[in-house]
Amino acid sequence: MTSEKGEFYGHLARRILFVAAATGVYGAVLAVWRSPLMAAYVAAKLPLVFVGATLAVSVFCWMAGLAAGAELRYREVLAAVVFAMSVAGAILLALAPVVLLFVFSAAPDSAPPETMRLAHSAMMLAHIGVMGSAGTVGVALLYRRLRRHVPAECRLGMMLALWLEAFAVVGCQLGWIMRPLVGSPNISVEFLRADALESNFLESLSTQIIPHLLNGGVVK
Repeated sequence: MTSEKGEFYGHLARRILFVAAATGVYGAVLAVWRSPLMAAYVAAKLPLVFVGATLAVSVFCWMAGLAAGAELRYREVLAAVVFAMSVAGAILLALAPVVLLFVFSAAPDSAPPETMRLAHSAMMLAHIGVMGSAGTVGVALLYRRLRRHVPAECRLGMMLALWLEAFAVVGCQLGWIMRPLVGSPNISVEFLRADALESNFLESLSTQIIPHLLNGGVVK
């Protein structure tokens, strides 16, 4: 391996480790309201979701870049998507204390089951919003970075919109498979659900979480 390649992959590895550490801290914040054990589980799982989604979509992002006329090599695309995730990780790390305050404000120690379920749904949507916003900011900063390195005729906005959509779809589904992440108040603490591969995130969001917030549906 040449010195240039060694430096590139070393820098890439450091960014990935930062993403893993930052999302691990945020993962603990996600679930500490439920129990310390749940916080430890999610601190281990959330980095797998973020890093796994980043690596999983990198090939798609490279192909989308070719279609958009970006003329980027795969390793350049990989570096770009890892950069976007490192920005998202930095934002999550910075927001962790604020979100921790919100978590303990939204989840009382003792409350009727319906109140706890409502708090769970609210926290779930709040965390989705925070993580989605962090990822969007990362991709927005990536736009400015890539604009200097792609041909002027490259449809960069369309390409990054596809990248963001791919991150959202793959990340949410990986999060669904790795659930529980927030920790439901009416289900025992466990590392993975027995039905981890059943259903999907969008189905749960549209049939359980949002209906519960709007008209008293039940979060399972």
